[in-house]
Amino acid sequence: MALPHFFIEQALDHTAGDEISLRPSTQLMAHLHALRLKAGQSIVLVDRPGHGWKMTLAAPVLKKAGVLAGTLVEELSSAQKTSVTLVQGISASMRMDQTIRQVTELGIARIIPLEAQRCTVRLRGADAHAKTQRWQRIAQEAAQQSCQLWCPDIDPVVGLEDALRMLEGYDLLLLFWEEAQSGSVADALGGLLLQQAETPVKIALFVGPEGGFSLEEAQTLKAQGARVVSLGATILRTETAAVVASALTLYELGALGGS
Repeated sequence: MALPHFFIEQALDHTAGDEISLRPSTQLMAHLHALRLKAGQSIVLVDRPGHGWKMTLAAPVLKKAGVLAGTLVEELSSAQKTSVTLVQGISASMRMDQTIRQVTELGIARIIPLEAQRCTVRLRGADAHAKTQRWQRIAQEAAQQSCQLWCPDIDPVVGLEDALRMLEGYDLLLLFWEEAQSGSVADALGGLLLQQAETPVKIALFVGPEGGFSLEEAQTLKAQGARVVSLGATILRTETAAVVASALTLYELGALGGS
C-alpha cells in the first residue's frame, strides 16, 4: 500500500537516520491529524520537485501541538521522464477544477489556463489570481493523493499569443480539435523517443473550452507548427478531452504503463 504523500515548503537537507522536528502549515497539520496517524507509522514528505523522504513518526500527530517529529528512513527521488504541458481553455468552475485534478493524477508537468475565444468564463485581475491559486492547491492535493513527487505548475491565465510565446523552444505542439478529420497521437509524436533522450522532450497539448477552438485559433496554431490531432468521431466535453488527450500522449511516451 502506498504511503501518504505530503508536500512541504521546507527543504530537508539531511541524511537517512536523522531525527527531525518540523512545524508544517496549519492546514497540513489538520490533514495529518485527520488521518489519525500514530507513532511508528510512515509517511512521505516531498520537500522539492522530484525529491522526498520516507519518515517514521515518533509520536501521534496532535493538531494543536503543531509539531511533526520523526526519523528520516529513506531518501526518495524521481526523474521527470516526460515533460508534457496542457494548455487548457478555461471552462466553468467545477469542470476546470476536475480537469486540473485529473490531469495532475495522470502526470502532466505544467498547466497553462487559456482564455480562448469561446470561453464562457472571463477572469481578470484579482479574480484571475485567486483562481490560479485555487487551481495550484487542487493540483497539489491531487499530486499528494496520487502519491507523486511532482506537482504541476499552474501558470497565470493568458491568451493564445502569450501562451505561444511561453512555449517557445518546445519540441512539439499538439492541437486536439474536434473538427480534425484524422490524425493520431502516435503519428504526431513520430520519432520522439522520450525514454532515450538525455533531457525530457517538451510537448504542449492544446485543448479548447466548451465550444472548442475557433477556426481562427486553429489556423494560428497550425501556422506555429502545431500538429492537429483527432480524438475520434464523438464530441467530448472539454474536461473529458483534456484527460483523454493527456493520457494518450503520456502513454505513447512511456508513462501510464506504456512501452
